[in-house]
Amino acid sequence: MTEVRHEDVAAYALGLLGDDERAAFERHLAGCPSCAEEVGEVAAMGELIKSVHPDDLLPHPPDPQVESLLVRRAAAERRRRRLHRTFMSAAACLIVAAGAFLAVNAATGGPSPDSVHSPANALLMTGRRYSATDPATGVSAVVGLEDKGWGTHVALELKGVRGPLQCRLMAVGDDGRSETVASWGVPDKGYGVPGAPGPLVLHGGTSLPEDDLNHFTIETFDGRTLATVQV
Repeated sequence: MTEVRHEDVAAYALGLLGDDERAAFERHLAGCPSCAEEVGEVAAMGELIKSVHPDDLLPHPPDPQVESLLVRRAAAERRRRRLHRTFMSAAACLIVAAGAFLAVNAATGGPSPDSVHSPANALLMTGRRYSATDPATGVSAVVGLEDKGWGTHVALELKGVRGPLQCRLMAVGDDGRSETVASWGVPDKGYGVPGAPGPLVLHGGTSLPEDDLNHFTIETFDGRTLATVQV
């Protein structure tokens, strides 16, 4: 049996585990809230690093003509912040390098960078999950939910669909009210099918509270229902 360690969180989030190790760690996540929370935090790090501005990484030596103590202190504070941002940039380089590694893996059937790092994938691992497969269309869907003050954060993993199609995810409440959570286009090759095994993974939101949700439908713009997921 593959050994699972708590220290594998970062390696899992960066897609550096082998197939057996990844499967074992995902089983571990189901019973380890602390590791599941850490995976979400690692995914969120990518969003934090986006705030680093390239200009802040350029060297700016202090002006020898500066005489004001107040201005010198302000300059020192700017240098301190640049040092912190430089450290964050180093972390960004690590993630970019990991992304390049994962891109190579994706070309050979390995995990997709989007599916590893996205907030949608983090929610699918840590939120409440509901799934269904439509026997008529063969489309399978997994929905992850997270209750928010403004409504419900929703993630979707979709497989078994070919294009070209224009689709949307609809949230339907117990009172019959419905809202569009997200919409997308399906290319010719599709998602989660032979020749294109990677699933579609995305996220969105609805103003409906989680307790008021009844089901989700994945439908085409011309009104065909591809799958229904009961909540």
